[in-house]
Amino acid sequence: MPATGKLKLILLACLAALCLTGCEKQIEFTWAMERVPNNLDPQLAAASPELIAVTNLYSGLFRLNADGEPVPDCAESYAVSPDGLTYTFTLKEGLAYTRNRGETAEYALTARDFVFALRRVFRAETGSPYTDTYAAIKNSAAVLAGSMDETALGVSAPDERTVVIELSQPDPQLLYKLALPGAMPCNEEFFESTEGTYGLTRASTMGNGSFYVYNWNDNGLFLRRPASGDAVTALRLVINATGQSADSSGSSSASGQTLWGEALVKEGGATAALSEALSAAGLDSIPYTATTWVLLFNCGNETLAQPLVREALVSSARAAQAQLPEGFADAEGLVPPAVTVQGENYRQAAGSVQPSFGSAADLCRQGLAALGATRFENITLLAPEGEEYLQLAQGVNQQWQKELGAFSAYFPVKQLPLEQLTAQVAAGDYQIALLPLSPASDSAPELLGQAAALAGWTDTAWQQQLNGFFAAGGYTAGQIAGAERALLESASVAPLWFQTKALLVQPGVEGLVFRPFGPVLDLTGATMAQ
Repeated sequence: MPATGKLKLILLACLAALCLTGCEKQIEFTWAMERVPNNLDPQLAAASPELIAVTNLYSGLFRLNADGEPVPDCAESYAVSPDGLTYTFTLKEGLAYTRNRGETAEYALTARDFVFALRRVFRAETGSPYTDTYAAIKNSAAVLAGSMDETALGVSAPDERTVVIELSQPDPQLLYKLALPGAMPCNEEFFESTEGTYGLTRASTMGNGSFYVYNWNDNGLFLRRPASGDAVTALRLVINATGQSADSSGSSSASGQTLWGEALVKEGGATAALSEALSAAGLDSIPYTATTWVLLFNCGNETLAQPLVREALVSSARAAQAQLPEGFADAEGLVPPAVTVQGENYRQAAGSVQPSFGSAADLCRQGLAALGATRFENITLLAPEGEEYLQLAQGVNQQWQKELGAFSAYFPVKQLPLEQLTAQVAAGDYQIALLPLSPASDSAPELLGQAAALAGWTDTAWQQQLNGFFAAGGYTAGQIAGAERALLESASVAPLWFQTKALLVQPGVEGLVFRPFGPVLDLTGATMAQ
């Protein structure tokens, strides 16, 4: 055969290979958000964009399934000592890292990488948000404080496939926590080679999950993996920005308005989206209840610092007969039903912890008298913008007027954009506020502490108890219920309603793991019918 003929055959073979690898049709899942992930370091991931990214880029010892239960991922098996203080994990064989664009990494994945990852969590310079999460690990507090070397941390690798974790006290939630980003592996040699840029660029990122970084720019983060049946092969984390088309990583309507929820999915700007509507024709729905609407009373206010006054307002507000929007239901406590404790639904285990305070009028009279007053003055009720939220605020206000009108308990309602309202409350610039609270993670103590701080309520013994939960790393539903009940009995925080929302998903998606805290989407086992 002439040389030119051979050359043509070689070129054709190369083109065919390119089509098989680079021209293959992708099965895409698109998630639109307000910003692109800015860091792919799992030991730092805290906000939704980063959490979604690292959850799909990395594999930990365990992974959370659709029920929120930890199942083995990189771990082949594990054993726990009789006293619950030592966990020994055996890794699966053949674990490996993948560099960007799917290249095979030259760095081996061993048990030492899980050890180094947890040591990084407790390096003060890391600034990891997971120090409380893994606080039960032996010597963690001393290592974080710098009084002990990081090698004293209770994590070790006796050999390349064995990880040992020693605890200072039992933590029944440890396996769940080992599925979180903070415990995902990090190769020390590769980390040092990035010279301070670990996870900040595609080149300085090396994951071990089913996806790898294909591209990362101002429009989004684009992850891929090899084709396998109907498995999702491309995860697109893109900006949902007004005026951009779906091809350039955004979505907008013909009028130029940014789309969210049902409209975003139906217009093709995303495969799934969060929605306050619980269902939509032609879309699948995953409902979740992770939001509690509360009244916060500023304990720094002279009038509201009086507990009897707060009790009167809470007692009356809970009697309000408001017309509730779709997805709203009376709250049984502050912690919403989506939160779990030791793998079980906390709300079901604890039941209602709403306190009973007695006659609102009597409490109000006694409370104001203790202040040397007979009526309320200079009190404003803040609420989020929106007609339905105004109706909720007015419903509470009308109940106050009905029961406590003799004390001038009808307060002006001022509506603010939710972001501004949240910032104003966090700064203590309010008297009473009606707003939604959602935990940032599946942590009841974290939500209790957040609510108490926003209300400015302080109780030394209660705070010490809460700090004990963080330090121990583990707690029971009964312990949380006691702390929750004590907070609500202070009348600084009044849970009124739980709000159920939904993740709306294009039909044909199976195996998607969704966690509302973040939120986080895990597409490791996701498929899409073609």
